[in-house]
Amino acid sequence: MFFKSKQSALITHDFTSMIQIVILNSVGFYFLEFLIQYFTSQQLSASGLQIGLIYSILVIGHMLSSTFVGWITDKTKSKTKLILIGSFGRGFSYFIIYFSIIYSNLALIAIGMFTLGFFAGFFWIPFDTLIAEKSHKNARSYAYGKRDSAIGIGIFVGSVIGFTLFGILNYLTPNNWYFVYIGVPIFGCANIVAGVQFLRKVDENIKYKEESTEEYKFNQKKASKGSHSYFYIGLFFLLIALLFSNINGSLAKPFLNVYLLEKIENNPILAVFGFLPGYIISLVIAPKIGKYIDKIKPTIGITISSLLGALFTWLLISTSNLWIFSILLIIDYTIVNSANLVLNNFLSRISLKHRGKVMSLNSMCKNLGNITGPIIGGLVWDYISITAPFIISIFVELLLIPIYLVGIFYLKPHLTEQYEVSESLIETV
Repeated sequence: MFFKSKQSALITHDFTSMIQIVILNSVGFYFLEFLIQYFTSQQLSASGLQIGLIYSILVIGHMLSSTFVGWITDKTKSKTKLILIGSFGRGFSYFIIYFSIIYSNLALIAIGMFTLGFFAGFFWIPFDTLIAEKSHKNARSYAYGKRDSAIGIGIFVGSVIGFTLFGILNYLTPNNWYFVYIGVPIFGCANIVAGVQFLRKVDENIKYKEESTEEYKFNQKKASKGSHSYFYIGLFFLLIALLFSNINGSLAKPFLNVYLLEKIENNPILAVFGFLPGYIISLVIAPKIGKYIDKIKPTIGITISSLLGALFTWLLISTSNLWIFSILLIIDYTIVNSANLVLNNFLSRISLKHRGKVMSLNSMCKNLGNITGPIIGGLVWDYISITAPFIISIFVELLLIPIYLVGIFYLKPHLTEQYEVSESLIETV
């Protein structure tokens, strides 16, 4: 098979080292997310709206940095230094959150979450740009899948360490929160170490040379043909779809742990075992999924993932069994990650010169959607029912399919990196 025999030739020689560093950056992802939702809902008795606002504050920080980091990424000669700043800033935010938990200060938790989100923009926008630069266009989904896989490994390692420390220390010293939540500053230090390692080991000047200058000029000329208004129409529809897709996705995401605790399993340790496998497995298998996504057209990928996503969201809220919930969640998260791989692949092809800005636009749409979604989700959670955010997300996901298809249809002729999928695949719009 193409990917089995030529896989190593589709990425630069330092790509694997770059991806492996992400493991250190990701050790606190799930542990911190679960801890914030658990602590605010169970210890501080925060309302659904308050939980949604805290999650939105993190995204506001990310969106703020996204407004300019993409521009800096395209202009600067050192993307690795931006990533270093992002790693140090994220590490610092963990310490803010740690002390906010110690002192049960909801406002300080919000400040820590804002700081975390703000510096996440400095990390992920230049990092995603480097992934595109260090991979062949026909293995782009695979490359982003490798990133997701490293995140999954980091989450697994961090969860084992974090929840082991949390469980043991909560048993031995239940009232000493300095020790019970010690995993938070440990993971903050891991982010700082990862930034230093990235600066030392990754050479951003090494890029994958996937086409000749003549081929590149031909694609640029081809992309510039026709009316530019079609390009902007396509971009408009794609950005609208991205915005509402992220509003929709974040309607329910901040409340999934809380839903599990209140509706299916009130033991937080068992809830973790029910929730965590789906989170990790879907990320670890992302490169495998990415290989198949690289072989299909984006319209097919979006349509299938959206239809299946709506189906499995409905199945999730239709079960009361923890382990069935866990199995369904593995599939649901895999579908979500597949859709993200399709979109990241497509976005990375729009422009080589302005790739950082494109990633920044995507990040802004994602974050603007993620600000609005948790607030709406919190309101319908409080005033309608705890299943309302999930039911709404099912209908919105189906309605977004034609919007995505229109955006892709108008943008495809203007891509500077065209798709080379098998002609035997079903032709789409």
